[in-house]
Amino acid sequence: MGEHAPDSESVFTTLRWNDGQVAWLPEHLQRLEQHANRLGIVWPEDFLQSLHSTPINGTGNLCRIQLDQNGTITLTLRHSQYPPSPLTAASQEAPRFPEHVQGTKHAEWSGYNEARKQSNDKGADIGLLVHDGAVVDGDRCTPILLDIDGVAFASSPDGGGVDSITLDVLRPSIEAAGIPFRTARLTERLLGRAAEIVVVGTGVGVAWLNEIDGQRVGTGSAGPLFDTCKGAFDYQLEEAWSQLGDV
Repeated sequence: MGEHAPDSESVFTTLRWNDGQVAWLPEHLQRLEQHANRLGIVWPEDFLQSLHSTPINGTGNLCRIQLDQNGTITLTLRHSQYPPSPLTAASQEAPRFPEHVQGTKHAEWSGYNEARKQSNDKGADIGLLVHDGAVVDGDRCTPILLDIDGVAFASSPDGGGVDSITLDVLRPSIEAAGIPFRTARLTERLLGRAAEIVVVGTGVGVAWLNEIDGQRVGTGSAGPLFDTCKGAFDYQLEEAWSQLGDV
């Protein structure tokens, strides 16, 4: 057996949990397997059966599914609470990893946790992760902005952020609402001309921002992007629940 880098020791994903059920399980397992492959972690042939029989530890409204490089599955519950919108954000330096690791949810997650802690210590609700002059991700969420021309932008995949299941779920509804959707480098200039900035994710759901690093952003009120995303999230969540292993 060769040596495993610390970031390749495990891979994980976090789902909404409600009394034995999780939301968007097939989508999360698909991403978990893709990230495992990128990290060189073997995907067990009996993954679903093992998942169904794995004991669940802790309490909370989120469920973390973790697969270690030795094939062990761990299920852990934790609490996640955010205040009601609007939220505030603080920019933090984005953690960087080797190319094959960047953008996966891997064992060395301390950089994301530290970004969240530092943002909270500054009095902000979330952290926005910045690399090379652009926001590439959130600490536990994905930012989307609506610019003054009515186009929605999320960070380019090559920026190094984690691909967002919540964003994938919401994107068709954004476009169906007549809001063009693009990916781009979310530079300070683009953020500064945003009419609206929302963040989406498993824990936060859909929320809107009114402040980044102490500076006001957007129009100061919720707008069409938030309304579209919030309505779509709530509607689709009702149909997204399943028992662990029931895919």
